[in-house]
Amino acid sequence: MASTQPQPQSQSPSGAQALWIVLGALLAFGAWSAMSSRLPEAEVAESNFQANLIRLERWKLDPSPETVIVGSSIGARLLPRYFQGTALDGIHNLCLDGSGPSLGLRLVLESTNRPRRVFIEVHRLGKPWHPNDDAVLAAAHGPGMRLAGVATGFRAAFRPTTRLFAWMKSRKNPAGSPAEPGKLVSEAAVELHRATPSWERDLAHHIEALRLRGIGAVLVRFPVGRENPPDAEAESGADRLAKSLGVPLVDLYRESARRKMAVTYTDNLHLTPRSAAAISQLLAEGAAEAGESKVESRKSKVGRN
Repeated sequence: MASTQPQPQSQSPSGAQALWIVLGALLAFGAWSAMSSRLPEAEVAESNFQANLIRLERWKLDPSPETVIVGSSIGARLLPRYFQGTALDGIHNLCLDGSGPSLGLRLVLESTNRPRRVFIEVHRLGKPWHPNDDAVLAAAHGPGMRLAGVATGFRAAFRPTTRLFAWMKSRKNPAGSPAEPGKLVSEAAVELHRATPSWERDLAHHIEALRLRGIGAVLVRFPVGRENPPDAEAESGADRLAKSLGVPLVDLYRESARRKMAVTYTDNLHLTPRSAAAISQLLAEGAAEAGESKVESRKSKVGRN
C-alpha cells in the first residue's frame, strides 16, 4: 500500500502580517507626504488636465483676485509667480490647455468672483467646442472640487507627485529657439482656428456681460512663434478687434519686437519659461498703461459733457 505524503499547503499572510504591510505603506506615504510638503505649491503639472485643475481650483477656491487672464495653452505659460512684485501680483491664470478664451470667460461669468479686470488672450478666439471643454467643466463643478474646498491636501497643486514634478521642472530652463521664419503661418491661416461663425458676436456679448458686472476687459496679443507676422507694426486682427469692441489692447508681440527682446519658444509656438517670465513683466507694464489710458478717456468724455 503506497504511503501518502502530506502535500505542502500554500501559506497565506496572517492578520499580523497584513497589518504590518498596511502600517508600512502608511508610514512610507506619510514620509513621502512630509518630504513633498517642503516643496512649493505646484503651478505646473505632469498632464494638461492636472495643470488645468490647478488653475480651476485656484480660481474657484481662493479669494477673488483683482485680475484674471483667460485664454489657451499659449497664455497658460505665464505662471502667477512671474508677476510677483508687479502691478499684477496675485493675478489668476484661467488660460486652459486644450481650450480657448471663451471657456475661461464662461467660468468667470458664472462665478461669484468679481475681479476688477479680465485679460482676454486674442489667440484661439472662437475655438470650436471640444470634449476637453466638457472635461474642464465637469472638473469645475464635480465632487472633486467640493472635496478640494474642504481640505487643502486634496487640491491638485498639493499632490505630492505634482509638487515633485513641478520642482524638478523648475530646475530645468530649456534654452528653446527663436521663431523659425521658414515655418511662419500667415494671419489668414491662423483665422482657421476661429471656426465658430459667431465668435465675434459671442465675444461682444461676453464683454458686455462683464461690463454690467463692473469688470473691465482688455485684449492681449502674445508672441506666438510660427504665427507671428513678419512686420510687428502692421495692423493686425487684434487691432481691428479691439477697435470694433471698444476695449484696450496690450500687444506683447509688438512691444517685445520694439524692445528687440530675444523671445524663444519650446515648440515654435509656446514660450519658454525665461521668455514667459519676461513677457509677464511686459504685461504688467502694459496693464498699467492700459488702465491709465482708460482713465484719460473717461476724463475726456466727462470734459466734453
